[in-house]
Amino acid sequence: MEVREISVPARLQQATMGRAPREDWAPPEPSEQMGNVIAVANQKGGVGKSTTALSLGHALHEKRKKVLLVDLDSQAHLTLMSGVELGAGDMSAYDVLMTGVMAADAIQEIEPDLDIIPGSIQLATGEVDLSRGSKREYRVREGLRAVREIYDFTIMDCPPNLGLLTLNALTAADSVLIPLQLDFLALKGMQLLLNTISEVRASTNQDLELLGILPTMARARSLHSAEVEESVREFFGDTIFKTVIKTSVRFPEAAAGFRSILEYAPSHPGAQAYRELATEVLRRTPKKVGISA
Repeated sequence: MEVREISVPARLQQATMGRAPREDWAPPEPSEQMGNVIAVANQKGGVGKSTTALSLGHALHEKRKKVLLVDLDSQAHLTLMSGVELGAGDMSAYDVLMTGVMAADAIQEIEPDLDIIPGSIQLATGEVDLSRGSKREYRVREGLRAVREIYDFTIMDCPPNLGLLTLNALTAADSVLIPLQLDFLALKGMQLLLNTISEVRASTNQDLELLGILPTMARARSLHSAEVEESVREFFGDTIFKTVIKTSVRFPEAAAGFRSILEYAPSHPGAQAYRELATEVLRRTPKKVGISA
């Protein structure tokens, strides 16, 4: 990839530098292995990672895909929004990472064919605990090995940093989906994540691909959001999903009710947007699971 300046409106362009996509970029070619493993990653918090992981999972499930969600964030927002509570003796992603528990023993059902490996506060110490172990970047990959073939899609919600938990997810994933808040500061931080993806390709996962960049938290009638979206589409081209997720009070309302937007307000434009995203994701992974309307 060549490094060049992102073309942005004059009032935004002073400090924005980025890595251009490869000129021959195309949606990733699926491997022969069953199951698409997607890491939803961005080191910036508050860009809609957990909402995207949950909503995309539900949208794919609506299309008759078997889906596993994996919560790797110590805040466990994905787990909370799924309506899952860890009881005494229940296993979490931390146990899979650190104690050798089989992923199958940590899976909880949200509804038939939609499951989750829940997160927990214990993951807050995961970075330190992983740093002491061997093969520390491969723990998620090894943990999922026995179950990934069971699911059409495994969607991992990464923490808002580029530490060992995120590196584990990128090492285990076939592809990365990046939620990008349509805001200049969020755009500015994209370079570090793209550099990290390149480093993972060069070290622990040479097959890792960029599935796409999802514009999120777009504000209606906001000139700033429109300018940032125009800039990233010009710069990243077809890497950007056509779907745009707009801000709405329905998203926090759905989260407060421990439900996805598709369950809470199925006819809302936000729910429809995630259905459109699911269709785009299926089109970019056609050989493994096909496309269902």
